[in-house]
Amino acid sequence: MNAPLLRYLLLPARPAGLMLTAALTLGFAFCGIAGLFGLPMFVLLASSLCVYGYVLLEHVAHGAHEPPVLSLDMVNPVSEQRPLIQLAIVSVVWLAIRALSPHIGTVATAALQALALAALPACVAVLAIADTFWQAINPLALWHVMRTLKFSYLIIVGVALLAGFGLAGLAGTGALASWELDALGIYAWLALFALIGGALFEHRLELGLQAVHAPERVAQRLQSQLDAERDRFIDGVFAQARSGNLRGAWQTIEQRLASEQQQTDAYEWLNARLARHEHQRLASRLAQAYLHRLLGQDNGRVVELVRERLALDPAFHPRTQAETLRVADLLRLAGQRSSAGALLESFERDARAADISAAVGQIPRADAPPTDEV
Repeated sequence: MNAPLLRYLLLPARPAGLMLTAALTLGFAFCGIAGLFGLPMFVLLASSLCVYGYVLLEHVAHGAHEPPVLSLDMVNPVSEQRPLIQLAIVSVVWLAIRALSPHIGTVATAALQALALAALPACVAVLAIADTFWQAINPLALWHVMRTLKFSYLIIVGVALLAGFGLAGLAGTGALASWELDALGIYAWLALFALIGGALFEHRLELGLQAVHAPERVAQRLQSQLDAERDRFIDGVFAQARSGNLRGAWQTIEQRLASEQQQTDAYEWLNARLARHEHQRLASRLAQAYLHRLLGQDNGRVVELVRERLALDPAFHPRTQAETLRVADLLRLAGQRSSAGALLESFERDARAADISAAVGQIPRADAPPTDEV
């Protein structure tokens, strides 16, 4: 048996499910005592149970780990019509089979009845998650669900048959009181709907179901929030750079790198966003620091990073002569001889400029190519 799927049978045993089971059991017991006077209450309770089953199925199919709490909106027949639609579908199919029975014989009738019962869980599943109820009577949609769920669908059918025959057998023996049978029936009903919802969630990718609480959706929302926060940070850095405070902008970047413990991911997202700025000095300075960390660890990324930088900043080079020579060798090995030559020329040109400035005692201009100081 599929243990991950069968765990959904325990979902109604959570507090919200147990409270509903207890409340409905007491209500049905009162209806039994009241006789005909309890009939309206019985219809209301049965309707609430049917409605809650679909709500539970939908919640579980979208990745919920707890059964929802029953509310007045759920039992409103105007806002929740799926149980009535399901009843209408079952009634029409049953009447159609009865009408055909005299013409097709007993064996064919039994086969149609078995097929209809086997397709009922798929009909329930489609009705719970489809945009329109017409999909619930579309044979292609039902077959798609059954074929996609595969062994999981066989488990659903098996559990439904086991629950149905088991409750019927217990009722026939008289071993349990009526309220105990009611409690078991309510739990079995909820467990079956939770099982169908769980099967849909487990096969959500194959079905194309956009589950709200799926791990990939949660990760996507968290990533979107993180991207928005990073964009706000970069906007602040760009504002400092545009005002001429490049040193302050770089210090802000260093603080962010320190807060993220110099992780590779921090360098990557900063590098991607800084490359959007009209001036590439901050991006080149970051690339120098990143190359210092990458050399000897991920030489393939070193080659990619240098090629990206040279395309945006032809004057880019690593911080030191040793790093420049080493990166140039990596570029040659990767077949990027022109990039290696450009890198060496850029470094030699800046080295000569620095020597001349030191000889005449000049201070480097603010717009000089990036070095250790931005």
